[in-house]
Amino acid sequence: MKIIIESRDELRVVDLSEVLYLQASRNYTDFHFADGRMKSELSNLSVFQAKVEECSRREQIPNPFLRLGRSLLVNTSYVELISMKLQKIGFRTQPPIYLSTTKNLLSELKQYISNHQ
Repeated sequence: MKIIIESRDELRVVDLSEVLYLQASRNYTDFHFADGRMKSELSNLSVFQAKVEECSRREQIPNPFLRLGRSLLVNTSYVELISMKLQKIGFRTQPPIYLSTTKNLLSELKQYISNHQ
C-alpha cells in the first residue's frame, strides 16, 4: 500500500508497509517508520487517515491502521506488545521501538487486536 503526499515543492510516495504509526503534532503529522526514521508532513492526521482508508479500498485489502484518539494512527500489523502496566505499545522492529500512550488508548488497541487476529 502506498500513498502520495504532495506539497508545493515535492511529491513523496510513502510505502505504508514501512510505517509503524502516524502521530498528530499541531498542524503536522509525524510519520514514524520501522527503520527508526521520522518524517513530518504539513497536514492534519485526518487527511492522512482518509488517504490510508482510500488506498486500502482501492487495493481491496484490509486496512491495518487503527485510529486511537485524536493523535495516533497505528499500524496494527507491527504491534507486538501492549503493556498496560508500562503504558506502552511495543512494535515488532529491530531494535524494538516503544510508544507511550494512555491506558484508555491501550485498552482500545488491545480490544481491537483481540477481535481481529
